[in-house]
Amino acid sequence: MLSLMWFRTDLRVDDNPALHAAAQSGNGVVGVYVVTPGQWDEHDMAPIKVDFVLRNLQCLSDELKKLNIALRVIEVDRFDDVAKALLELSREHGCDRLCFNREYELNERIRDEAVEDLFKEHGIGVESFTDQCVFEPGEITTGDGGYYKVYSPFKRSWYKAYQEQSDRVKPIGKPKKQKSMVGSSDAVPSEVGGFAFKSTDTNHWEAGEQVAKKMLKSFLRDHGDSYKEERDLPAIEGTSKLSPYLVSGVISLRTCVHAAVEANSGELEKGSKGIVHWISELIWREFYKHILIGFPRVSMHRPFQLETERIEWKENDEHFQAWCEGRTGYPIVDAAMRQLVQTGWMHNRLRMIVAMFLTKNLFLDWRLGERFFMRHLIDGDLSANNGGWQWSASTGTDAAPYFRIFNPYSQSKKCDPDGEFIRRFVPELSEVEGSAVHEPQTIPGLLRSSIEYPDQIVDHSTTRNEAIDAFKAIRD
Repeated sequence: MLSLMWFRTDLRVDDNPALHAAAQSGNGVVGVYVVTPGQWDEHDMAPIKVDFVLRNLQCLSDELKKLNIALRVIEVDRFDDVAKALLELSREHGCDRLCFNREYELNERIRDEAVEDLFKEHGIGVESFTDQCVFEPGEITTGDGGYYKVYSPFKRSWYKAYQEQSDRVKPIGKPKKQKSMVGSSDAVPSEVGGFAFKSTDTNHWEAGEQVAKKMLKSFLRDHGDSYKEERDLPAIEGTSKLSPYLVSGVISLRTCVHAAVEANSGELEKGSKGIVHWISELIWREFYKHILIGFPRVSMHRPFQLETERIEWKENDEHFQAWCEGRTGYPIVDAAMRQLVQTGWMHNRLRMIVAMFLTKNLFLDWRLGERFFMRHLIDGDLSANNGGWQWSASTGTDAAPYFRIFNPYSQSKKCDPDGEFIRRFVPELSEVEGSAVHEPQTIPGLLRSSIEYPDQIVDHSTTRNEAIDAFKAIRD
């Protein structure tokens, strides 16, 4: 049997269920990756993420060659054209079946159904597999068979399922080497039209699953135990920074969970507080994937909490641009936004701070921020990004209570006590000493006037109360 293996967000050979199944017979596998620039643009895919995907695609091609598997790279503009292109490739090589790992976003599912229907119509078998999640959406449900709406009970059920089925959800290793290569690999493009990206520091996000595995190992060894205390401090390397690799499938969620449990002496819920907390963060990723299936409206720019559709968000382009460019007059917000624009990544605690500032202090629609993030993040992912934004905006699952609004000053002092992170990304404040770096407005007049840093565009206390009143109104 000759299999066509369709790669998407699973750019690796290790612990890849679809690839493992495709290679079982050893009689031949043709790999394929479909570039869809028009769809990527419509989905606000960041140029830095496109660059990251292409570099990892090259690493994948190199690894596949060692297994006698060629990687074809084809391009069509949109998902609508994918089914026909894959069928033509399958016929070219005489493939008997198609294998792929499932994706859960709405447009992706519509695409996959079209592919499956066309292949079956032409007598070619199709097999799909669980990969982005440890448990397929629908496996972990409430007592009445529904999808969980709240994270904590989902996590408890996830723990139980993992302990009961630990053998089934272990990583499966590398696939079988094929007897001979079918066809030859295509050159992997170094760029895609419409996604121009020039980086002076691509080594900061090195490509390849070996890099990801090394990062995982060093994180668990050096920072696992201290993760719970260090994860909210953006000035230090206290997090794994594996999110880009997880989002593009360069490493699997299963591999990360399994390695964390092993590093924690086989414990899932007990032992190292840091590692246990990191596992819970991985489960959050899975929870948001399940939400995509259980509540497809979140893939359609709609809030999870439907009553919040009645919120009348403000429209203020000036404020939005100031937020985008890091010119709000709130140093921790501005430093975070500049980190995002300059590096394509933002520390998770800062993502919550800037999201809550946009939605509660500026009272701008969360969808504006969600889109801006996707257009700049190397780890842009609909489920996690949407989940995080809706949490901050108090419109989503487990949403922060609308009256619990981050104070940028206290968050700044807590997360960046010495102001090291702020000074790194807001050079206008690099010479400001002590706690004044968190609140430049407290600097005496003449000295303050010599610092080219903007005044606050809004007052935190006033806008906080306005936001609370607006949320109260829709509930009343």
